[in-house]
Formats: sequence, C-alpha cells, structure tokens
Amino acid sequence: MRTGKIVVVVLLSLLGTFIQLGAGGAHAGGSARPVVDRVIEQQSTVVFRGRARPRARVHLQVRGTDRWVTKRSTRATARGRFRIEIRYPARTRAYRVVSNRRASAVRRVSPPTPTPVSPTPEPAPKPVSPTPAPAPVDDCGPRPRKASGGYWSCTFLDEFDGATLDRSKWLVQETSFSAMTSENADCYVDSADTLKVEGGTLRLTANRLLEPFTCHSPLGDFESTSTASTITTRDRFIQTYGRFAFRAKMPDTAGIPGPHSALWLYPQDHTYGKWPHSGEIDVAEWFSAAPENVYPSVHYEGETWPESTGFDCPMPTASTDFHTYAVEWTPTVMRFYYDDKLCYSHSWTPSGLTAPAPFDHPFYLVLTQYWGGQWNAPDERTPASATLTVDWARAWK
Repeated sequence: MRTGKIVVVVLLSLLGTFIQLGAGGAHAGGSARPVVDRVIEQQSTVVFRGRARPRARVHLQVRGTDRWVTKRSTRATARGRFRIEIRYPARTRAYRVVSNRRASAVRRVSPPTPTPVSPTPEPAPKPVSPTPAPAPVDDCGPRPRKASGGYWSCTFLDEFDGATLDRSKWLVQETSFSAMTSENADCYVDSADTLKVEGGTLRLTANRLLEPFTCHSPLGDFESTSTASTITTRDRFIQTYGRFAFRAKMPDTAGIPGPHSALWLYPQDHTYGKWPHSGEIDVAEWFSAAPENVYPSVHYEGETWPESTGFDCPMPTASTDFHTYAVEWTPTVMRFYYDDKLCYSHSWTPSGLTAPAPFDHPFYLVLTQYWGGQWNAPDERTPASATLTVDWARAWK
C-alpha cells in the first residue's frame, strides 16, 4: 500500500507540472518567444498587449528601410504581461516585439479610416450630407488636400528609420569645403557629436567646447569654440513649387539664449544673384530666447520687414513636443501651416524682377541647428549642447 501511495503522489506532481505549463509555461523559459495577443486600435493610438518572460524587458520594433528599429520599450509584469502604446503610423508598417533576443510574430498596422460622424439629432429631421471619402494614401501617408482642389502627391520622404543618415538623400554641411559659418563663428562638422540617426529620429546637435580649435575653411582657417550641424538635399532632391513639411521638436532650452533651429528651403542655383536675390523660404525658425513662437519667413530683394515674417504662429510647446511645420508654395503665394493650421501667408513683389521670380526655380531642403547671435547669442546660462530632433521630412508636388 505504501508503494501505491508513492506512485499516486508522483502522478499528481507530474499532473500539476503539466497544468502549470499549460496555464503559463509558454514563457517560463528564457528561450520562449514573446507573444502579441492583441493589437487594440484606439482613436489616435495603437496598443500592443501580450506575454513575455516575467519581468523581462520587452521592445516594440518597427521595420525600417533596412533594419528593425526600436520605438518603445517596457518591462513585463510578474505574471509576464506587457502593454505598449504608440501613435498611429502615417502608412502601413510592420511591427514585432523582442524580448530576451527572441522575436514575436510580425503584426501589421495601417492608418485608421476616418469614422463617419452622425449629425446632431434635431426635432425635425434634416438631410444628412454624404460622408466624404477618405484621402488617398501614397508613400507619404494620407495625401494632403490642395487649397485649389485635388490632392498633393509624394515626391520625397525620409522617416530616419535606419541606423545612419541616408547619404543618397542628404549632404552634410562642412565648413572645411563650403566655408559656411555663422554669426557666432560656429564650425559646421560631420561627426557623431553633431549628427545621429537613432530611434527613428534625426538628431542635429550644436556644441560649445571648453578649448578653442582650428576650423578649416577654403577662405582661411579660423579659431572657434563651437560646432554646428546642417544637412541638405542639395544635388539630391530639388523642386519648384509644392508642399514641404517637417515634424520636429526644438531643443529643450526654452528661455535660455543661444540655440537657433531652422527648417528651411534654399535655391539650388543663384539664378538671380547671391542672397537674398535668388530667394529663401524659412518654413520654421526657432530662437531659444523667444520660445513662445516659431517664425516662418520669405526672403528676397525688396522684401519689407516685418511683412515678410509671420509673427502670429504661437507654439509654446515647440521645445517639449513634436509639431508639424509645412509650407505650400505656389507661383503667387506662400501658405504656412503649423499642425495643419494656417498661421501665415505671403505674396511677394521683388525689386528688379517680376513675380513669380525669384521663387520660380528649384529649391532644396535644409535642416539646421547652430548657435544664435545678437539678442539670442550664447551667454553664461547657455548649455554645452543643443539638439534639434526631426521625426520626418516630406515633400509633395
């Protein structure tokens, strides 16, 4: 009888083990793959819920141009559950979760289809207008609607999903070959200290150094104590007219003078002469000493200030949140939209030229982080570095 009891105990023990494995043993081992149980689509965000090894780090990754890029990370609970929430992608993207070097199955997420809005009930029934069709989608995501009707078509896109800057799309500015500098005598350099692509964003950084160094220039070397960063699409992507937009966050230095950030367009050739004769379009300029606004401007020979700059574009969270800055450039007017709200428009009357000149020839994209001058010059409060973070850059025709 004693032997029979031992057998029964062993069998009950094995049965308990099988029950545990069936209930939650899929992640008891370190080599098990994480699992995405549900993808919950909310109004403006997407939630990934699933299981992984208890208390393990879990990374949500999106498929980039040539690799998987981590967008969010969290830690599983003691029961092996995790929840990660992200904003909707602009276009259909592939996602997975990775934990303990094992990847889950791939889940695809698409932009939401606009939900029809029911009319407010009235005492007397009213005819209901037909629901507008959703905007068509291309490589840049939902296509923006033109003021004149129809939709813009994507011509340029960089979401900075790789591990390095795509040099087929961007040229890095260097004082050593361009002789470009700033009012603060910054030296433009191409290095890991001034330019990084990580976490699906581009990071352009200006630095202040403790010791002076020699900045090489074809116009003559000079001493500097600061570096700056600029990239352009010169000789790679140029366009006349269209819609150009950037999603970016300014340096986290609001109220402290020094950092100057710019998202802008510049002519491929000086068709009508050197600046400002051939034009310049500043989609968004931010000065850290005056952080409440972001400023659009149109520069050309004959411009009258302040009419050529937009002063009614408040953006008090420009240095703490990402915002979208866009211009729609036509032969007769520039319209500037911040977070899809029109805040400034300008039509130009150049000196010695007939409009649409000088804005009738190709321009390229420019992203810049450097140190300001005059009332926004660095002082003893200015930090050692300032970083402009760009989520994406796009253009349409």
